[in-house]
Amino acid sequence: MANQLIIQNKLITPLQQYLEKIDLRSAFLRFDIDFKKLYQQYPQHFTELAEEMEIEWTHFLEGNLKFSFDLLHLQPSDYHLFFEPEYHFNRYRLKTLRNSFYKDITLFDLQKWRTFCRSKEKEAFKGGLTNETWTYPLAENLLGKADDPGYFGGNGSSGWKLHAIANFCLDFYCGHYKLKLSRLTPYDSFMYQSKIELLANSLKLRKHEKPIQQMISRKIGYEIPEDENKDEIM
Repeated sequence: MANQLIIQNKLITPLQQYLEKIDLRSAFLRFDIDFKKLYQQYPQHFTELAEEMEIEWTHFLEGNLKFSFDLLHLQPSDYHLFFEPEYHFNRYRLKTLRNSFYKDITLFDLQKWRTFCRSKEKEAFKGGLTNETWTYPLAENLLGKADDPGYFGGNGSSGWKLHAIANFCLDFYCGHYKLKLSRLTPYDSFMYQSKIELLANSLKLRKHEKPIQQMISRKIGYEIPEDENKDEIM
C-alpha cells in the first residue's frame, strides 16, 4: 500500500505550547484515509475533481493509496487542529475547492481559502520547491513527471497536486465521520493594540501569546479558565 504523510506547519509546536498554558491539553493523533474506500463512497465528487484537475484515478485505485494526517487533538474540546504550511495555498488547491462537495458542507471559511490560493502562491515557492514537496517518486507515479521547480507550463508540480488531493480527502473524511476539524493558515490574523497581526509571524517571533490563545479559543468554543483569563487583552 502506498502511503502519503501530510505534515503540519512547523509552527504548530509553539502554538501547542501557547495552548497548553490555558489548559488545552493536546496530543497528535494519526488519521489514515483509505483513498479507494473514500472514492467508492463519493464517486461523483471524485469524477468532478478529476475533470477539474485533468487527471485520472487509475493509479490511485490500483496502488491502494493511503493519506495520513497527524492532527493535533485539543482536550477537553473535541476539536482537531491542522496548521497548513504555506505551500498548500496554490492553483491546485484552488481547483479542489471548486468542487460541489463544498456547497453541501462548511468546514472552514471557503472564500478565505480560495483567496489565499489565488494571492499567496508566490509564498508557496519559499518552502514548496524542494524534492519533498514539488515532486517525488510517489507523486510522479500517480500524477506524472513534474516540470522544473516553479514552472507550470507543462505538468506543473505533481507533489503540490497530490497534497491538494490529500487535503480534499481530509475534508471528505471529516465530513463523513463528523470529525471536528479546525484548519489554520499562516495568514490568519488578529487585532493587537489596534494593529492587524499575522499568526505565523507572531509564532515565529514567539509573540502575542494572549491574543493567539483567545483567537483559537473562540474558534473552538473553549472558555479560557478564569485565572488564565484575568489579564485578557481585548
